[in-house]
Amino acid sequence: MIRRFSPLAVVTASVLALGLSACAPVEEKPATQPTPTGSASATPTPTPTPTATPSPSPTADLACLVGAWHMGQDQVTAFYNDVNSLMAGSGAKFTPVGTADLILRKDGTYTWTPAEQVTANVSGTTILINFKGSITGTYTVTGNGIGSQTQDTSGLEIVATIDGKGTDAGAISQQISVAPISDAKYGCKPDTLTLINKLSDSTATSVLHRE
Repeated sequence: MIRRFSPLAVVTASVLALGLSACAPVEEKPATQPTPTGSASATPTPTPTPTATPSPSPTADLACLVGAWHMGQDQVTAFYNDVNSLMAGSGAKFTPVGTADLILRKDGTYTWTPAEQVTANVSGTTILINFKGSITGTYTVTGNGIGSQTQDTSGLEIVATIDGKGTDAGAISQQISVAPISDAKYGCKPDTLTLINKLSDSTATSVLHRE
């Protein structure tokens, strides 16, 4: 039986809230120095005001992340190769055919569309799992991390069969259907998005290209 690796489940967090923030400037307090002679006072000399240092902002990253991303057959295969390496010795192996698309929006919502057929060989049993439709949800960005917050799987259809007969793929289908942005580290370039998910004691990498 395939063992569950929780990083492929969607993480619950708050809705995306991004923006610039800065430390409050120190209030200017002039210091008066007495003159050595006479009754007139010296002109007040203000103390230097420290420059406010803005906190790190994800604005630039958000500008890169937002958009439509495509995961081709080669990239899908590479992701499952990582999963298969992790699960070596467990009696399970996945072979995918298809593609997947990820849309990240500025308002913090996403759509994940895996148009794939995955052959799962589990302890000698072959299960064909077909994915149609989409998963929607919300995401957050913090530093170099991106995390899924909520997910709605009602728009995703999963059809699993064994020897042509319908079956319930159960936890297997749930693990391989979710978007690869659940608690992932990311690297974003104008035309390439790399997502690294931690799976047990290893990682699986998803590479997507901008459409």
